[in-house]
Amino acid sequence: MWKNTHRSDPVPHPGPAGDRPEPRWRRWAPVVSLLLLAPFVAELLLGDVALPSVGIVAAFVPLYGCGALLIRELARRTGRGWPTIALLAGAYGVLEEGFATMSLFNPDFAGYRLLDESPLPFLGMGAKWTVYVLSLHVIWSVCTPIALAETLFPRRARVPWLRTRGLVVTSAVFLLTVALYWAGAFYAAGTTPGAPVFRPSANQMIATAVAAVALVVAAFAVRPNATASRPPGSVPSLPLVFIGSLVVTSAVRQSAHHLHGWVSVAVCLAAEVVAVAVLWWFGRRRAWGAPHAFAAASGAVVAYAWASFFLTPIVGTTDPVIARVGNVVYTLIAVSILALAARRLRATTAARP
Repeated sequence: MWKNTHRSDPVPHPGPAGDRPEPRWRRWAPVVSLLLLAPFVAELLLGDVALPSVGIVAAFVPLYGCGALLIRELARRTGRGWPTIALLAGAYGVLEEGFATMSLFNPDFAGYRLLDESPLPFLGMGAKWTVYVLSLHVIWSVCTPIALAETLFPRRARVPWLRTRGLVVTSAVFLLTVALYWAGAFYAAGTTPGAPVFRPSANQMIATAVAAVALVVAAFAVRPNATASRPPGSVPSLPLVFIGSLVVTSAVRQSAHHLHGWVSVAVCLAAEVVAVAVLWWFGRRRAWGAPHAFAAASGAVVAYAWASFFLTPIVGTTDPVIARVGNVVYTLIAVSILALAARRLRATTAARP
């Protein structure tokens, strides 16, 4: 397994000729990887998209890809870590589901009655759907793809990948995409056959904005924690981190499919509280490093992969044979990514003193 060593200072990635600037393709490789990994994990590995419709992933890159990249850059540029990334991921989820798709408020979103279970009438929301969908975004739309991308490029895991112009372009593309999704949802709301026309209230839009801003403020209220200032102490082994992540993320993933109402909400939140407590307790210790983050992300990937085999795609054909073939293909791609990431991480940690 990998060595349990970690350095907070970034290890520069030298160019092929020592002091010469590194090739442009090498600078852009981690960026492109994250832009593709985010929609791959969020939609394809989830099992929502049938294999013949895989091309639709390109339409998700400006939303999922730019969103994850923007979050990662903001956190790393300010010297912050996973607490900041997770809180910004929460803000992302609120923006996507509150503004871009309005699924948090639309009782007939995509023809489903998502808000009927554990309703919150005073908010016009459903607790089960809100907790579940925001959990999916934090864990799988943002945190897991970032962890995988940083593991694929371990020497640049703690440094910014974009220059100022790239950060501005990424921000503009993401915000414009959210606005376009909002306009499409707002003006196409109610077009599902038999569904009533839905328009969110001003209070709902204001509450969404306030929640997103509050999460962003909280994200940057978290102070950077340098490795040198972390307390010593033992941390769980990498296999144990993987298994724990697999169990917890599987519980989150399955809570909406096999449990109902407030029971589903309670199980999902309980699993997340335990996970956050464990990650906070051990993650602040000096021995916790990149291999542990990768082990946790690997557990989440496997949880998504096995659950996808029991779902019916919502984009493309619903033929069960084609659906299972797609699941196999997506899973094999995910396993290949994990294997490559593990190999690169192992080589990097072995080279460190």
